[in-house]
Amino acid sequence: MKLIYKVNIDEIGKFIDRPNRFTASLELNNNEIITAHVHDSGRIKELLFPGNQVFLRKAKNIENRKTLWDVIAACADDNEEILINSSIHRYITDNYFKNEDISIFGKIDFIKPEVKFGNSRLDYLIEKNGEKIYIETKGVSLSKNKIATFPDAPSVRATKHLNELIEIKKSGHRAAVILIILRDSDFFVPNYETDPIFYKTFYKAIEEGVEVYPLQFSFINGEIFFKHKKIKIIPHKNNF
Repeated sequence: MKLIYKVNIDEIGKFIDRPNRFTASLELNNNEIITAHVHDSGRIKELLFPGNQVFLRKAKNIENRKTLWDVIAACADDNEEILINSSIHRYITDNYFKNEDISIFGKIDFIKPEVKFGNSRLDYLIEKNGEKIYIETKGVSLSKNKIATFPDAPSVRATKHLNELIEIKKSGHRAAVILIILRDSDFFVPNYETDPIFYKTFYKAIEEGVEVYPLQFSFINGEIFFKHKKIKIIPHKNNF
């Protein structure tokens, strides 16, 4: 495994409830009840349920904040620690792409985040040997029986990004999706039950030549590691 990024963990608490998608009520070890920011728009019900252990970081720039804490990670049912703070995804991918020893793209010449294309803003533009590669990243925290899946809530935005990548590929440039797999998994499949439109668009993108790379990362005691592991994409059902 390769260390990618470190996150400060200041407290460990127990989840109580989630009044809305942005906040969670938690109980600290000293029995204090606090409100923390949840930086993940997904449902993540398999990780945020009453009594589950949650890892917290004290917020910065508190004068501009409504909460004093950030939810960083939570324990899965097998005690694996799962990162659930999507604001950290950018640091993971930045460090991954810049490390030519582990990056799927090897040594690159140029990288630019937040690149506008059409009506979307994609996560990265990489240039390598004069070739442009447009990249969108997706964090995947949901995994059952070693099968990672995305999304865990309907996502019009994610489908829009896939369609933009298809158009980029048709225009002559490379286009890729990086799946940040955050729970130990052997396979990936888009979530048909939650978002059938994303499911169909995902496989259409592959057929059109969009590259898809499921990458395994692990969160251990506040440190995020890249794990050299092959995660296979399950072929689509022949029902559409």
